[in-house]
Amino acid sequence: MMFKKAFTVDIQIKLGSLLLAVLLWFFVVTDIEYFFDLEIPLKVEGLTEEKALNNEIPEVIKGRFRGKGHSLLWAKMTLPASETGLVLDLSKTRNTQVYYLDNYFSDHPDRFILPRDYNLELIHVVEPESIWVSVEAMAHKEMNINLQAQINPALGYMLVGEINVEPARVTVSGPRSLLDRINSFPVDPIELNGVNSDVLLDIPLHMEPAQLFQLDVKAATVTADIQSIGSVEFQNIPIRLENVPPGVEVSVIPKTIGLEAEGGLDRLLALEPKDFTVSFDYGVNWTQDQQLYVPVATLPMGVKRVNRFIPEKIEIVQK
Repeated sequence: MMFKKAFTVDIQIKLGSLLLAVLLWFFVVTDIEYFFDLEIPLKVEGLTEEKALNNEIPEVIKGRFRGKGHSLLWAKMTLPASETGLVLDLSKTRNTQVYYLDNYFSDHPDRFILPRDYNLELIHVVEPESIWVSVEAMAHKEMNINLQAQINPALGYMLVGEINVEPARVTVSGPRSLLDRINSFPVDPIELNGVNSDVLLDIPLHMEPAQLFQLDVKAATVTADIQSIGSVEFQNIPIRLENVPPGVEVSVIPKTIGLEAEGGLDRLLALEPKDFTVSFDYGVNWTQDQQLYVPVATLPMGVKRVNRFIPEKIEIVQK
């Protein structure tokens, strides 16, 4: 028992000594001055509302820094959340210009932003050595959202109406020469299978390269009406005769007809007989040796088909 206790105390002392040694080593090492490379953001300023970038430029650059180890450690931990960056002022840029970043930093040291508590010194820009910048007139163009969507309802359900996207149009701002080549706004294709309820889907809107374009909206909503399939009867629908030649007297028996329509049940329950058109094209379909015919129904939106007419056929009588 005493041996176990002595062993435990001995381990604790050794671990404490090791931790103290590591801390002393860390403070000594991090107090030494180093030269090291860090990636920092490249920020663009000075473009007016009438001007736009016509080419992508790097979002980060690599700089050679001088500082102590603890400053390096602190910078690596906090750099993404800081305001650090080299600001590229494009207010005087006309058309196309090449910026040599090391020279630019030497001429504009005030354009390098670094929190004071970093205690780091930027020696020079390592890469890229230069940046090509093209600036042109800003343009604004309203485009239809080009939605490619396929919705496959589950068994016993159907799509009623069209697949809608709201807003249907988006205004894109960017360089005129690039916008002139674009006529519609593409979005990622959508495919949904086995759908048994209404669709309400938000999709993000973006245009590549994102650095060159701005959108007036960031997302669009896709909707679709999915209904269970049902059947409903409709009665007393007038039968319309079409393409009867002048001077020919024709009558139809009966003058009204019923039908059983199949489609989205909610849609069917909202319809009335007057929403259906039943017709017979005399000029195309009538023959002397036939009296009974199946008419044709023009179906309103949301109706899939006519299961049957009531009666099934009509009589066409030429007097």
